[in-house]
Amino acid sequence: MRKLLLLLLCLSAPTMAYQVQPMIVDLASHGKKSLVTYRLQNPSDSPLPIEIEVYKRTFDDSHKEVLVRAEEDFIVLPPQIEVPAKGHQVFRAKYLGSPELKQTHSYRIVFKQLPLPGDEEKSGVKMVFNFATLVFVSPDGVAARASSKISCEELADCKLTINNDGARVLDLSGFEYHFHQGNTVINWAQFQGVTSGRFIMPGHSMVVDLQSLLADKPTKSAALINLFDKK
Repeated sequence: MRKLLLLLLCLSAPTMAYQVQPMIVDLASHGKKSLVTYRLQNPSDSPLPIEIEVYKRTFDDSHKEVLVRAEEDFIVLPPQIEVPAKGHQVFRAKYLGSPELKQTHSYRIVFKQLPLPGDEEKSGVKMVFNFATLVFVSPDGVAARASSKISCEELADCKLTINNDGARVLDLSGFEYHFHQGNTVINWAQFQGVTSGRFIMPGHSMVVDLQSLLADKPTKSAALINLFDKK
């Protein structure tokens, strides 16, 4: 199942991959904002059979993503179609799950390429591209709440833990991080290379290895890290 989530499963011959936009969506649990429109562009010279699958993101004890089929939570139209060569197709996905959510839930809406009849016989290889978009669904009136702590006895083992204590998904891309009493400022672009992603779900945390980002470890008096939302 997790193999479906690879943006590129197999590329065995020269080809032009299709494109899906948007790749990340933040929806409401009801109303007009519970609907997203996708555009799939097929730049190749061949028609592109596409099938849509919906998965809910759950997490194991290590906070690793585990996917569960959840077609009942979304209606996607069309669910399957052949996109013409050099053409495009619009897809609409609407959340139909419970509107009484207490916190953000998240999903993968997967655009799954199907092989054309005779592809393997013609070339001897099978080329498949799957795009797994990320969808967050949040109830009205909830917010993310970031907190952090640093463990840095030595620079070689210097780690920042960021927690989301709120009920909405936390997007770190708009934050910057101040160390050494504000003399060292690290923005999201610098953090991207050492983080596992930019989103933290409610009740989850992210541990960031700071060794490659700091010239020296923060002093005990400057151990508290402030997160400034720049949005």
